[in-house]
Amino acid sequence: MLASLSSFAKDDLKALYDSLDYSVAHKNMYVQEKIKRIDEIRSALSYANLNDVNKYVVYNQLYNEYWKFDLDSAIHYARLEVEAAIRMNDEYRKTQAELQLAISYAMHGMYIQAEQILNKHNINSLPKDLMAEYYNANIQFLQYYLYTSDSPEDIQRQNNYRDSLYATQDQSSIEFRFSLVGRMPAKERLEGYNKLLDLVEKYSPMYARITHSIGTIYAADGNRDEAKKYLIRSALSDLYNVTRENQSIYELAQLAYEDGDYARAYRYAQSSFEDAITAGIQFRVTQVSGFYSIITDVYQRREASDKQSLINIIVLSGVLLVCLVIAVFFIFQQLKKIMRIRKDLANSNDELQRLNETLNNMNAQLHSSNSLLQENNDIKEQYIGQFFNICSGYIDKIGDYQNVLYRLAVNKHYDELVKKLRSTTLIDSETEALYHHFDTIFLNLFPTFVADLNALLREDERIVLKQDTLLNKELRIYALLRLGITDSEKIANFLRCSTSTIYNYRTKMRNRAIDKDTFEDKFIGK
Repeated sequence: MLASLSSFAKDDLKALYDSLDYSVAHKNMYVQEKIKRIDEIRSALSYANLNDVNKYVVYNQLYNEYWKFDLDSAIHYARLEVEAAIRMNDEYRKTQAELQLAISYAMHGMYIQAEQILNKHNINSLPKDLMAEYYNANIQFLQYYLYTSDSPEDIQRQNNYRDSLYATQDQSSIEFRFSLVGRMPAKERLEGYNKLLDLVEKYSPMYARITHSIGTIYAADGNRDEAKKYLIRSALSDLYNVTRENQSIYELAQLAYEDGDYARAYRYAQSSFEDAITAGIQFRVTQVSGFYSIITDVYQRREASDKQSLINIIVLSGVLLVCLVIAVFFIFQQLKKIMRIRKDLANSNDELQRLNETLNNMNAQLHSSNSLLQENNDIKEQYIGQFFNICSGYIDKIGDYQNVLYRLAVNKHYDELVKKLRSTTLIDSETEALYHHFDTIFLNLFPTFVADLNALLREDERIVLKQDTLLNKELRIYALLRLGITDSEKIANFLRCSTSTIYNYRTKMRNRAIDKDTFEDKFIGK
């Protein structure tokens, strides 16, 4: 829990306020921890054969736990301490317990009983180490009593006791140093208290007293933010230690009230008042009750005003809600119209898209037709040009050949003439020349012809041409088919073979295809 509080304790005022608000809202968590600790101490009283010395120690521990937490219980255990000390015939412990009882009586508002105990002790007969406790008991009695009496004599008595306490305290104790700083001039006290903070455990009871003193100095100087920071640290320490005599949170409630933060002022004042009532700290009840009544009245009036404002807001919200519903209805109607329009537009867009697709298809077909026409035109142009060149060449060759035969006949070289007439060399060479021209022109027009054809054949059946060979006979058959010549007789005449040979070549090629049923359709259609 201490680690949790330390994480909150930053210099940022908002973070400190958030930490304090959380701790106030959950202070019962600290109370349960303290009750658990008290129950563990009380359980020691159940031990068998517990002597008065041990009982006194346990009673003293329980008194210290209940002091500033539950005064009725603190008084009960202080009385048990006195009874145990009487049984032990231990005057020192009896006096120590009675001084504790006197302080508890005074805090509980039992001033007569407290004063009777203090008056029966003679300072001159007390042990030296109990003098400081005696003076402290008188100071606290007068401090609580002065809430009901502002007698100058009592104030002077309290100051005299402070001087005596200072003279008898252990000078090495933190209590002495705290008293010493309190007696310093105002300008030096702040530095002195800050040095003391380094010597005490964070969020301990002494830490709460020191930070409260620093906060009051800043408040007196008008530095409200710094005053709040240190008072919050003091209040956090009181909450953590379940100290219900908590001056700091009461002063924070007053500061919040002055700032107009009535909700926070009410929460802090309520917490302080509840603690004082629960613990039975009478002087604190008297101190807080007046302010608590004022802040409660202000808070309730403010809450009533807020409730009325809330009602007005709810009514206005209802009117706005009706208007909103009407507006939503009209918007919904407009949205339906817009959705219908969007649907019509979507249908129109779909129709336009279909028309565009149709146009694209028609354009693609037209482009294909144009390409085919262009291709046919190219074929015609090249083949017509080549046809004229070849025909012209053949006429020249026939003329030359006729002249050779004529000379042989005139010169009566009949044997050589007959030999020439029987020879097929010229026809064969011209045929090969024709095929070479055909292959060259065709591959110029269709450079990927062989690759396209092989792509339709199985991998192990693809055609591999010999070096320096453009096309072979079976490729020329499909070249003529690619050019649109599908008549087998015409193909056979061109290639100087029978139609059955053409049929056999085409059958074998289909059998080598990946898909023989669609082979020629796919190839001729490319």
